[in-house]
Amino acid sequence: MKIIIIASIFFLTGCQNNILKNIAKSDIDIVTEIHISNAKSDIEDLIIKLYKLNPVYIKKNEKFNNVSDVIIDIFKVIDIKKIDATGQENIDLILKGFAEDFSGDRIYFITKGLYGMIYASYNYKEKFYLTDQKLSSQKLMNTSINLKTLVWRLSNTKKNNTLLIKTNNTDGLNMNLSFERLFGKLINNQENMSKIVSSQEGRGIQKVATNIVSTIFLPIGL
Repeated sequence: MKIIIIASIFFLTGCQNNILKNIAKSDIDIVTEIHISNAKSDIEDLIIKLYKLNPVYIKKNEKFNNVSDVIIDIFKVIDIKKIDATGQENIDLILKGFAEDFSGDRIYFITKGLYGMIYASYNYKEKFYLTDQKLSSQKLMNTSINLKTLVWRLSNTKKNNTLLIKTNNTDGLNMNLSFERLFGKLINNQENMSKIVSSQEGRGIQKVATNIVSTIFLPIGL
């Protein structure tokens, strides 16, 4: 009998905790968690695809021997007290990956910086509650702008007239536009979240003209 009572107490306590967690979330908190989860999933797919098409770079990685370890490192929990609040560190990682004289793993640095920027736009959180600091719609929009900048750089940065990193393949009959679709999903995910937050803030957000692509990354800090 005692065992049944104890088990019931644990069950009710667990249910109560789940109920309290759900009560502590607004609809926008739940939507935000879905968007950051989508972003992580798309970035993981991007990392895998980039290494698959550019296998030479994992061999140049000085810290990790396989793609799985790279992904674990990029998504590892960040100590909020040690981050660069200006957001410049993430930009520097990306720029290092594009540097002409760099001989290391370009994919690692570019995607690590990319995820860092997107994670910063969600205040370095994956779970959200009513008491949390509200997100900035402009930071979310700026990350979508940075994604477009990244796509431009990947498509135009060359060394000895050869792209540093291969993405879409449009040669011959074997057309592969999976990278274009994946980046489109990431961009739309950030823009949609920005619009949702903006509707809560009651103010507008600045966007760049669709036919103009910046070559400069915007800092996404705290």
